[in-house]
Amino acid sequence: MNIDLQRHAPGVARPPVTALRRHRFNLFDGQGPRRRLSACGALAALALAAVAGTAQAQTAAPTDITPASAAQSLSCLQRPERGPEYPRGRPLDRGAGLMRLKLRFDKPDAPPTVEVLANTAREQMQDIVRHYVNGYRLPCLTPQDGAVEAVQEFKFSNSGVEPLPEPLAATAARQRLCVVRPAEDLTLRSFTLGRDLQHVVLALTFSGDGQQPPEPKVLYSNADDFVQQEMLKWIQGYRMPCRQAGDAPQVMRQVLTMHPKGKPRYALQRDTFTLVEFLRMTRKPEALKADFDFNTMHCPFKANYTYYGLSLPSEVSAGRPVDPNRVAFLRWLRERELDLSDLQANDLFGSTLQITVPCGALSLDPADLTRPAAASAPLSRPAEAD
Repeated sequence: MNIDLQRHAPGVARPPVTALRRHRFNLFDGQGPRRRLSACGALAALALAAVAGTAQAQTAAPTDITPASAAQSLSCLQRPERGPEYPRGRPLDRGAGLMRLKLRFDKPDAPPTVEVLANTAREQMQDIVRHYVNGYRLPCLTPQDGAVEAVQEFKFSNSGVEPLPEPLAATAARQRLCVVRPAEDLTLRSFTLGRDLQHVVLALTFSGDGQQPPEPKVLYSNADDFVQQEMLKWIQGYRMPCRQAGDAPQVMRQVLTMHPKGKPRYALQRDTFTLVEFLRMTRKPEALKADFDFNTMHCPFKANYTYYGLSLPSEVSAGRPVDPNRVAFLRWLRERELDLSDLQANDLFGSTLQITVPCGALSLDPADLTRPAAASAPLSRPAEAD
């Protein structure tokens, strides 16, 4: 469970926290053109030489550098001792969730008011976060401070999958994807769901301002008509509040899965594997043919393999920017299919496995009788699905 607390910019979870005011620093130290801060370097010396004989004082606009108070810097923030934890009783649940909240403190002895800036967390995760934030107090807040606002981010994860590399611009763009899902989970009466998990994959296009619902497009569905229509109605509660009128449309993919209450389902005991472990779990590993030199691919590296059952092709990524030396290998990896039954494949729909690719070479030939034997995927079937 990761928590970030900041003053409208990414920071750390515990004090010291970034101050309320943003300070700007001039290149002049207030003594005129004779003295400049060392950051100017040789360019400053050249500028002085160029204006020799025109001794005229230069002054910059004054800047407020008043230190932030204890309340404005959040240094007296009180919060519950025990932080939020991933929902208990779900050791094999790989669901992730994020909540980004804007907190406003108006009174020293009252919890902050909360505005949801982004939310992909399930209802139970949201309840955990709201209960935790309700215990916040800012006892040093005074009338002179006015209202103090802060932004805090909560991330839920029960996965061993590590983030893949990406450029800073891509990270910033992803953080600007301020999707807010409905506060309540979609629930349907169990008799409408049958016995198997039902999946719908949607492309959601957000246009207009932040109050406009998305336009959904069904990319894949194995759901009953009634279930699919209920999912599409629920999606109309999605918003992107950070959007402004005139912003370019944004498209995101959303996978929705309905779990019949009380139905056991298969899940992976873990979601990180070596390359050899992964290949042993695929169909007919003894028939694989490959010849790859990972030493030419900036090894070692990690690749995410997202499985969409038997109806959609899997997805493979090793992060961005795409390394052209890895393209052929990643395409080959994408073509591999897990050796699962139809039921297992449907239960694992949308699961992501992370594969560690070592340095060295991979040489596989069906005629090689010394290759490792196949192995079953490490699956568990919990007693009940939520």
